[in-house]
Amino acid sequence: MPTSRTSSIASVVAAAFVWGTSFTVSKLALRSIPPLSLAWIRFVLASAILLTWLVVRHEDLRLDRREFGAMMLGGILGYALNHIFENVGLALSTASEISLMMGVFPVLSLLVEGLVYHRRFSCIAVVGIALSVVGVVLIIDPRSLGGALAGKRLLGDGLIILSGICWAFYSILVKNLSKNSSASRTAMFQMLFGSVVLLPLMGVFERPVFPGPAEGVWAVIYLAVFCSVGGYSLYNYGVARMASTQAVNILNLVPVFGVLTSWVVLHETVTVMQ
Repeated sequence: MPTSRTSSIASVVAAAFVWGTSFTVSKLALRSIPPLSLAWIRFVLASAILLTWLVVRHEDLRLDRREFGAMMLGGILGYALNHIFENVGLALSTASEISLMMGVFPVLSLLVEGLVYHRRFSCIAVVGIALSVVGVVLIIDPRSLGGALAGKRLLGDGLIILSGICWAFYSILVKNLSKNSSASRTAMFQMLFGSVVLLPLMGVFERPVFPGPAEGVWAVIYLAVFCSVGGYSLYNYGVARMASTQAVNILNLVPVFGVLTSWVVLHETVTVMQ
């Protein structure tokens, strides 16, 4: 139905908007909160909000063995690993550059779907992949590499590519889960399991930072409520009703929103080549 298709597209566009703003907000939070701690606090708070919502709606919270495994895998890929790579990458690079690197996600999704479903790539797809590689090179701008800071920036950009690979597998998994689980239910369980995975890692590699400054607290609340609860629920709703590659293609808007937000809030700039 056209209305259903429109609402699906609108939900993914809305998710792209809040996720685009998340890079700047996360950069602000990372001034006082370590990367793993930021992800853990964000998802614990978001999963608690979603759990309350699901209880109020009297949704069935039971998981069978197959569903439990899929939810756990989604929590590891889409929440734990994805945000470890994203937050550490943000700490090493700039919000605007990380936002631009998100443009490679559709190509990574295409490659992963080809691997999973044994699909052959058309000539147009191959050209698109090649152009994406060129785009990544232009974003990184090899001429600017040199010194310790540039090395950190390059590592940060590389971590975002790993984040994109995790996200591509996660998108396929969510599409399969959506047949028997609502978007909010799926997001809640996966955030919960992602938090469980993050907790021991946070304890080993980072020191507690509680309580943090007001800027960090408000940033975490925004990330949890709008980017996690809102963003993931909107994305899961949309991707359930379209091809995962189509949904990820809409995420090309994330760099646009990300660069605009970092320019307004952090006063970051991008080069003409980027």
